[in-house]
Amino acid sequence: MQPSAGSTSRTSSGASGTDKGRRASADEVPSYDKRVVDQANSKPEAGVIHSSRKHRDRGVPSTSPAQVSEASGAPSAGVPVPMSNYAFFVKYTYSNECALLAYNFHALVSKLGVYEQVPYRRDHRLISVTLAYIFYRYQVHHCDMALDLAVTLVYLEDAINTGQIAKLEPAKDEALNLICYLAFLAHAFNADRTIRLSDWYKEIGWHYFGSCQQLNGYVFKLFSQVRKYKLRVNEKHVKHYIQKLCRVPSQIHDET
Repeated sequence: MQPSAGSTSRTSSGASGTDKGRRASADEVPSYDKRVVDQANSKPEAGVIHSSRKHRDRGVPSTSPAQVSEASGAPSAGVPVPMSNYAFFVKYTYSNECALLAYNFHALVSKLGVYEQVPYRRDHRLISVTLAYIFYRYQVHHCDMALDLAVTLVYLEDAINTGQIAKLEPAKDEALNLICYLAFLAHAFNADRTIRLSDWYKEIGWHYFGSCQQLNGYVFKLFSQVRKYKLRVNEKHVKHYIQKLCRVPSQIHDET
């Protein structure tokens, strides 16, 4: 049973006129970003992430391998990436707003200590890139994206504070699945028109689950065991995380 957004959803904040849930055309989504998402879900290999296109000039100069930054404090999972954290998100997301949200989301998840309790064998930054990819592909406005990511952070913090995250099975519940499908629940709660779970399965879920039905069972486990059938969270707590997600850190200037 998939948790219904009908009984728990509320209108999300953000710019009006956004056609949420409408799939972007293939031409609207850079092809190399999809390959990065596939790498996030594929078998980890030693080496770096490669792009088929040159770095896009958005005011952030490229960095050398010696300038890899650890500003977020996240473990690197043994995979060297020859660029700073912020430059990484600028290169593999779709706008300055997406890059900032992904950068801050990664830093906040790392600060919560999620990766110390739930393993992820690849570069941890790929999780934020994956979420940015699916939200962009289905045209979620960056204001709504900030709200969804903020609620996801509250869910993660609650799971750590209540000890629910320690009860998950590491073999199945890798950090990418935990974070992405808590984000799905947050999105289902916030949005009037949601990205269907079948679309999440088609974009990223098929790497880990044999069918959309299996993914549905996993999402229901998060809904029932981790969230205890409650998706509503304290609005002041959400606002606190939105402010952190939208803040431009001073480290960005140091990295670039």
